[in-house]
Amino acid sequence: IPSLTMHFVMSQASETAGIDDLSGKIILLGKGSFGATEGEKYLTLFGLDGKVQIADAELSNAVAALKNGQIDGFVTAGSWPAPNVIEAAASTPVKVLSMTPDQIAQTKRTAITIPAGTYAGQDKDIQTTSLPVVAYTTTAMDDDTAYTLTKTFWESRDRLADSAKWWAGVNEGLMENITTEIHPGALRYYQEAGISVPDANK
Repeated sequence: IPSLTMHFVMSQASETAGIDDLSGKIILLGKGSFGATEGEKYLTLFGLDGKVQIADAELSNAVAALKNGQIDGFVTAGSWPAPNVIEAAASTPVKVLSMTPDQIAQTKRTAITIPAGTYAGQDKDIQTTSLPVVAYTTTAMDDDTAYTLTKTFWESRDRLADSAKWWAGVNEGLMENITTEIHPGALRYYQEAGISVPDANK
């Protein structure tokens, strides 16, 4: 399933090249969401407490506030391409910030790459963090059902991505983010399809 992916979306006018440049900026985090909580955690983690002005507004107002120059940027988490980031990039020049390998390591979250060209004006890959999302079942599911579900998903993924582009973010590279044992029926499909599965998941 598409990972929850952190986006630090900044206006180009803010001249923000990276996370270290957020000092003195006005940022909208929103309230109560994974992205808001994670964004607040990162500001503390990277020594930006008290150095960033947090806008008192809901995330639903982020695109308009960015376009009008009321904020320098906003933080959101979701599958990429994220609709609110697409909207922001279509209405005003923006930059989605990359994190350094050291910053990603400090978060203790899973690294993920948003490919170049995902958003308007984005000509380089974006290195950021994510919360992997995996479909689980109980051990009561029989092998044939698990096999059929897994096979059906992967054979339908491209068609799903045609109607909802974030499904394109699910690829074989995400297999290494699974930390639990994979159902034997699903494992049978991966072996047949030649998709590498870490030994720890077998």
